[in-house]
Amino acid sequence: MQVTKFGSVGRLVLLCMVAILAGAFLASLLPLSHSPIVEASVAFDKDRDKDKNKDKKNNRDDHDEDHVLNGQVLAVDTHKDPPEMIVGSVDGPTVVRVLKTDEIAMNGVGVGDYVELSGEKVNEQLFEATQISVSERYSGQQSENDNLP
Repeated sequence: MQVTKFGSVGRLVLLCMVAILAGAFLASLLPLSHSPIVEASVAFDKDRDKDKNKDKKNNRDDHDEDHVLNGQVLAVDTHKDPPEMIVGSVDGPTVVRVLKTDEIAMNGVGVGDYVELSGEKVNEQLFEATQISVSERYSGQQSENDNLP
């Protein structure tokens, strides 16, 4: 009877070994629940690229449409604080607050002059200028027609 016990115990052990090996084999065929993580070398230079883009953006900001206004002076009021001008631009008449109170007098800005203003656009009808540059001075009405008296 001992042979039978050993045979049945041996078969049981052999069956358990086969079940374990079969389970391990099947487990290796199934996909894993997590995906592997790969780090790219480009992520290391990401901060350096941001700095370059930031420098380019800062250099461009001084001359974009939100910081420069070009147009013809329609009216000047130096009695207000800060002094104001109305400039005709592509956006229509724009009220310009000149933050440096003597900038209008220093540049000799008059009605009809074509100016370039540096500063900051508050909205389409309001601009706060810190610098004025007169591109062209208004010299009055000139008639080049010889037929007029």
